[in-house]
Amino acid sequence: MNQPNLDINERTNHFYELTWKEIQIPMRDGSYLAANLYQPKSEGRFPVIMTMCPYGKDAHFSQFAPANPTIVIEYSHSQDKGPLLSWETPNPEFWVPQGYAILRIDERGIGNSPGKLDILSESLKKDYYDAIEWAGTEPWSNGKIGLLGISYLAMSQWAVASEQPPHLACIVPWEGTVDYYADFCYPGGIQSNGFLTFWWENGILTRQYNPDGTYSKEQLQANRVEFTEVVRNNPLRDKVWTNRFSDLSKVKVPVLSASNWFSAGMHTRGNFLGFQNAASENKWLEVHIGSHVGEFYTAEGRALQKKFLDYWLKGIDTGIMQEPKVKLAIPRGGNHYTWRYENEYPLNRTQWTRFYLDASSKILSKEPAHSKAIVCYEGDKDRESKYWAKPFMMKAFSRDEDNSKRVMFETTPFKNETEILGPIKLRLWASSTTDDMDIFVSLRNIDPLGKEVVNSGALTEKSPISQGWLRASLRKTNDELSTDYKPYYAFDEFQKLVPGEVYPLDIEIWDSAIVIAKGNRLLLEIGSQSQSGCALITQTGDDRVWEADVTIHTGDEFDSYLMLPIIP
Repeated sequence: MNQPNLDINERTNHFYELTWKEIQIPMRDGSYLAANLYQPKSEGRFPVIMTMCPYGKDAHFSQFAPANPTIVIEYSHSQDKGPLLSWETPNPEFWVPQGYAILRIDERGIGNSPGKLDILSESLKKDYYDAIEWAGTEPWSNGKIGLLGISYLAMSQWAVASEQPPHLACIVPWEGTVDYYADFCYPGGIQSNGFLTFWWENGILTRQYNPDGTYSKEQLQANRVEFTEVVRNNPLRDKVWTNRFSDLSKVKVPVLSASNWFSAGMHTRGNFLGFQNAASENKWLEVHIGSHVGEFYTAEGRALQKKFLDYWLKGIDTGIMQEPKVKLAIPRGGNHYTWRYENEYPLNRTQWTRFYLDASSKILSKEPAHSKAIVCYEGDKDRESKYWAKPFMMKAFSRDEDNSKRVMFETTPFKNETEILGPIKLRLWASSTTDDMDIFVSLRNIDPLGKEVVNSGALTEKSPISQGWLRASLRKTNDELSTDYKPYYAFDEFQKLVPGEVYPLDIEIWDSAIVIAKGNRLLLEIGSQSQSGCALITQTGDDRVWEADVTIHTGDEFDSYLMLPIIP
């Protein structure tokens, strides 16, 4: 693809003009990666912002995964457009005039880079390491490499940072997971096959290396590792997974980790995990709301990125070292929010508050239910006649849905405005009619008229407060890593259920934040996959525990409760 030689100076009144060329970056095994180098048309050495991904370095933002309707929406809402804008990458039309060189790389087996395609792999970490070290010694480079990008481009940042390439100076992973198993492919142990199949077939395979379009279907298949098969063949978090993703104890470069409160099921969890567990002495956390890529390209988002990168790549005192380490959007429903700075996460002043479930009244209350009670919901035995949401879609919440497939618990109206911010946990005593069960949970904000107050999130304008999932046979937790308010699952063995026996399940509801207005209620929805509005992008017709009818037990020793992070 021939890209224009742009004179940015005429359009932005910045100092540098932009030039670009395609280059080949040598790898340790004698192969190479194709890259576009965008740099100032000026003498000197410049800091480098690098990306490596499988989406095609020459594919324009608007061309990525055309079957995904959110791409058109994201592009139409973006404040950052132009012929060089590519999906989830920093725009060279902005960054080159700021005095940066931009290096956009096709990973092995993608675009113009030959070799076997194996995404999110150990070999990707090695290739990324080699590219960083090559760029760090080029005559146009000042020797400092920063990584900046969204989603996949953030996931690979965490991974290569744990390899500790000497010329890597800092990373900015924006809405990107760390633990590929628990954050991305198997949230709660339930395979995210709806999204993964769509993403693999539409976002990745369409960009596989195929010089002049001459490779046959059989040649292309022989020249790749089928990621969806890797997922299906490895349902436990074993070395196949841990060898691929980041060892956070080895991530020591400065980090700006940016998350989204309303991206449960894919992006939210990883950025908190990375911030809390990276070994870096200098790390910041930013949490926003709104669209998945939109906030990255806003003037406010880019100003934050520039403040961080200017300090670590250029040595400019931007004041970031004097700022608190945590910047949080405090949502109030819709796209309304205010910013607040904090010094840690979760907040030290959090009041971890239990709201107990009462199966007889369907009430959530701070007072435990003393009398035992049960409530049941059915599995999805008639799933073939059901409508399963496609990836990137969410049904609106309705009380009029088939309530045989779910149970709803509500608080009484809040007497005062109440802020919830942080990790959320549901302790649920439950039994199944089969040897397993998949449990889907949503937490919602309901106004006095009974209407849900929704939030502007990564993939929808109708996000609930948060959601959580658990396959009961994968309920085993790691006691060293779990806390009273957040379970950390081992995911290392299946522990099947005895039908009819009652089990305590600690269900992680992904971190979120919301200010509940006076008079509003919280609604906790527990059910099968068909519960309305379930955002986990798993809604397909396979790999589910369909037949299980579930009984929820409350009262006395069955202390089922919702643990909320209340901020006084």
